[in-house]
Amino acid sequence: MDPLELQAQALAEKALPETAPNRAAKLPAVRQKILERLKLQAAAPPVAPPHLALAVPKDPPEVPPVVPPTPDERLEQLKVDGAELCGDEAWFADTQLREGLRAAVREAHREQKILMASAAEEVSRIAGEGGFQRPSALAVLRLGGAQLGGYGEGDIAYSFRQLSRVLHPDKNPDLAQADQAFHRLSEAADELRKGLQEQRRLVIWFASATSQQVPDSVMERPQEPLFAEACRLLTVICGLAGEGLVTIVARGRALSLFTSTYQGCRAPELLGLWFDRPQLLEAMASPSMRIAYDCAAKRYRAQFLCLLSRVLAAEVKRTGALPRDGWKKIAETFPELVLWQDLREQIYQRCWMVGADDPPGMAGIDRSRSPARALRSRWARKWRKAMAAILPSGEDTAAPAADPEVKKLAHVMWKDIVAVAEREPHGSGPKRALGLFRAEHHSPATFGRSSAKDRPSVEATEWCFIPSSDIFLVVGEDLIGMTLEGLFADNAPGQKRLSLAECYRKRDSPAPKAAAVNQARPSNGQVLQVVEDVVEVSPEEEPKVSEPTLSDLLGLGR
Repeated sequence: MDPLELQAQALAEKALPETAPNRAAKLPAVRQKILERLKLQAAAPPVAPPHLALAVPKDPPEVPPVVPPTPDERLEQLKVDGAELCGDEAWFADTQLREGLRAAVREAHREQKILMASAAEEVSRIAGEGGFQRPSALAVLRLGGAQLGGYGEGDIAYSFRQLSRVLHPDKNPDLAQADQAFHRLSEAADELRKGLQEQRRLVIWFASATSQQVPDSVMERPQEPLFAEACRLLTVICGLAGEGLVTIVARGRALSLFTSTYQGCRAPELLGLWFDRPQLLEAMASPSMRIAYDCAAKRYRAQFLCLLSRVLAAEVKRTGALPRDGWKKIAETFPELVLWQDLREQIYQRCWMVGADDPPGMAGIDRSRSPARALRSRWARKWRKAMAAILPSGEDTAAPAADPEVKKLAHVMWKDIVAVAEREPHGSGPKRALGLFRAEHHSPATFGRSSAKDRPSVEATEWCFIPSSDIFLVVGEDLIGMTLEGLFADNAPGQKRLSLAECYRKRDSPAPKAAAVNQARPSNGQVLQVVEDVVEVSPEEEPKVSEPTLSDLLGLGR
């Protein structure tokens, strides 16, 4: 019998069970219909099921790796006069910028010439004789620091070779401490080689926390990738935890942005890894992290300190308790953090009134929050009005750190804060903290600057970093929120944003045009302030140092 006939017979018997009435009479007809249908199906060309069209091909195209977002490219980067960097910058995600940093380090090491003193002086320096403290391993080999920007095995070998020619005991039989100094030199070289392995381990660990892949090509000198991944991790932690007044809608947008940017990384697991376990916090306070900090450019060191301070504030807000013991180790590893927190606290105190008067300065103010004195100072109200005007509503969107109006307002506020801090007594906390943000000037090849004409002049660049985010969060407490998406204010949904120039124009006056951005200061001596509309000052009255003028506000960018 034909196979189709056998199949038709089996299907017909299955369709008509034994108990079916008139089964014997119906069976041939049912078998015949099934057989005809099977023949039609056999004659038709084979058609693949619809769902097979979605099958994955045998050789799927390679999926490009997920690249973290570079600094916001939707907005033109505003270069603030007198500052290398204004506000948080995702420099760790800019591959071109980081390659320039590493190239500058390689150039610095090629140009390095270790100048040797006499054998007696080198032995005394390394052995710690004559009242000198025994130097660290980095100091022994003259490595590390921001001027060189990092070191690797080749740099250690070169320094050891140059110093051993001077310190070797066979060449200095008359120096009693030559053996001890040479032994210390060998110990220092071994210590730094072990430190490189620890730094590379931390790089991989920090990168894996955010599902990043670090190529082996950047591991020659691991200080730069270690510092970059640490800054990335702190930025993500701050952005996911939320700072200031964050609505549910804004938090959802930040989570969506994180999911699309850091694929393969889950936000709850990352937050739990930082806030609920001590390992990452202890790694952040390790000597390897301090070495990476010292080898970084000063503008990024300042940004790192601000990130640490904000992560600490986020932890206190999240847990509602005292910080973990690991933060004490952080403070020991980075004592600069205490200075910055001191200045941050003084700025916060200036935002509150004492009785019926505005605070005279930035120190000596009681921080009591009793209902009798919980009033914002006139100084704080002025800036809070400007913040609410230039920032979008948290229900709608957020302004990224690269937003020009955010940078302008942060710059003007920073000048106001500095003017008051400069009047503090010499050696006071706020005045010393300003040194963390003052610019340093090195050779043209330092930190990725290829030529002298590409870097700001010594006179023009005063600040390496302006802590824009911290200023907004401190002065705009209970008004400003910040997530991974950016900054926003507690405004009504749909509120139209204003530019900073529009905030400072007189009532019923036309909005300033783009062509008039660099106009001169009004000749009648008026000082325009964000207090309701405008407070006019007579020509003979001297304007205060802390009050910004219209030319100050509009002439910030170049």
